[in-house]
Amino acid sequence: MAAPYARNYLFLFLLALLTWIFLHLTGIAFPGLLDPGHSLPLVAGFAVISLSAFIIFFSGIKKDTEGSVFHTLIALGVKMLLSFVFALLFFIVFKNRGTGSVILFFVLYLEFTLFVVFTFLSVLKSKSV
Repeated sequence: MAAPYARNYLFLFLLALLTWIFLHLTGIAFPGLLDPGHSLPLVAGFAVISLSAFIIFFSGIKKDTEGSVFHTLIALGVKMLLSFVFALLFFIVFKNRGTGSVILFFVLYLEFTLFVVFTFLSVLKSKSV
């Protein structure tokens, strides 16, 4: 992991930690609304998926313009495919088909996807081309 981009990895870790704390406290406060056992695997799974996208993206950011664009698209594609596999595991294999689980999954997917995309945009905007 490159030192100049360590701040982005730290922000990802903080986002995952704060999201898990919020979901855990919400699950304790409203036990019928959210199952506290589902929040940790979901947050950890999306954090690992986002981390893999960051690693691919930051490995290609120092290359030429074409290589940088190629790595950005690969990072987003890998994130999408890993999210599909994670959804398959979460819904089909572990049989989490409740309304709360489905909504929680897609809210977390949206949260981490927006974080990754905005991080990519901020890094690409600050990069001299």
